Amino acid sequence: MKAKIMRQAAESKPLPEVIAFKNLIKNYRTYFSEWEDRWDDLYLQITGIRSDANFYKLAMPATYYRAPIEQSMSIEGWKPVIPFVQDDYREKDIQNLPDLRRSAKVDNYINRQLLNFYVQYPSLVKQNEAVLEGVEPLSGNLVIQNRKKEKVRSMAHREKVGKVDEQELLVIKPNFWKFTGDSYLQFSQNYISRNWYKGGESTKSMLAGFTWTANYDDRQGIQFENKIEWKLGFVTAPSDTLHSYKANNDMLRLTSKLGLRAFGTWYYTISGEFKTQFFSNYETNSDNLVSAFFSPAELNVGLGMDYKYTKDGVCNLSVLINPLNYTLYSVANDRIDPTKFNIKAGNKRESVWGSRLEATLSWKIIKNLTWDSRFSYTTNYEKAVGEWENTFTFAFNRFLSTKLFVHGRFDDSVPRVEDLSYLQLQELLSFGLNYTW
Repeated sequence: MKAKIMRQAAESKPLPEVIAFKNLIKNYRTYFSEWEDRWDDLYLQITGIRSDANFYKLAMPATYYRAPIEQSMSIEGWKPVIPFVQDDYREKDIQNLPDLRRSAKVDNYINRQLLNFYVQYPSLVKQNEAVLEGVEPLSGNLVIQNRKKEKVRSMAHREKVGKVDEQELLVIKPNFWKFTGDSYLQFSQNYISRNWYKGGESTKSMLAGFTWTANYDDRQGIQFENKIEWKLGFVTAPSDTLHSYKANNDMLRLTSKLGLRAFGTWYYTISGEFKTQFFSNYETNSDNLVSAFFSPAELNVGLGMDYKYTKDGVCNLSVLINPLNYTLYSVANDRIDPTKFNIKAGNKRESVWGSRLEATLSWKIIKNLTWDSRFSYTTNYEKAVGEWENTFTFAFNRFLSTKLFVHGRFDDSVPRVEDLSYLQLQELLSFGLNYTW
């Protein structure tokens, strides 16, 4: 019986090859488990697992590199296979030496894998090689900064500050003001001989202008804009026997706007404008005075909203809408007819309540061409006054420019000249000096 049991046990014992295979699997699992534990260890360098910089492309997030594409399109290192040529003996000797080109080979293998990844999953590649420029490598040192303990009591009391000399004191204040200016002096000349077959008169003209702005913007919601404009032009008048020169352009205008941001680029605004002229102007071959200093003079004060659109260096647009506007027309000189300036006969002043729209635009069309425009429309819902001023400036350089002035005006509140409409037009083309700061 005992012999039978021993015989059965010997027959059920596994073969040596099976036992060896099971031991191999067991050792592999133990080895694999140990390496997994070491991989998750924070102290990899201490446990002996060293990082390999050759595989950095696989450790980075999905990134597009140029090398895989260049490598796939390159024929570098390729050579034709010639059957009847024996192998170079030097290659056999090289095989016995350490491979000093391991990094290059590893990089080639990684580039092949990346190229396949680019083709299979292009949507997962979110960044490119340029993003990694300037990125510093991670340091192996772990720096732990202790939390600073603040003394609340010392912070609650104001510390005494010793006397500081003015040379050691530096105070920086924000400057919300911006000042700009523009000035020009333009000339034009036309000569016609007395025997010219079509006739005509020789003329000379000069136009000078000056603009100065002082704008305040705290970038929080308050804007305060101020502008002074002065324009003066003279032209010779050969047909006028009493006056050698006549003022063909004479204007002094002061504007001011105070705005409080409402929403977006809209501002609640109170605005004011005053304009008059400097020199006297007469009718041709007559001493009848047409206009003079403070004759006329116009004052506009309004309450409304202002829309702003600004693109630095290219476009600057402002649209002012005043539902409530007060206009005062005034003539100070007794020799001037007030009916030409919206004033009733026998009066020197006229007050008008109504509405006003004003739009200003400065647009740099091309590098050397700038368009400055101003449109205003004032009405008391019975009659209206509209003006559209346009200045086209072509700058040859910082100091020389050509200017084209086109000024249109519509006014149906004054007596109309017979056979003419209420539309008035003035145009001037000139060349001269220009300076902006």
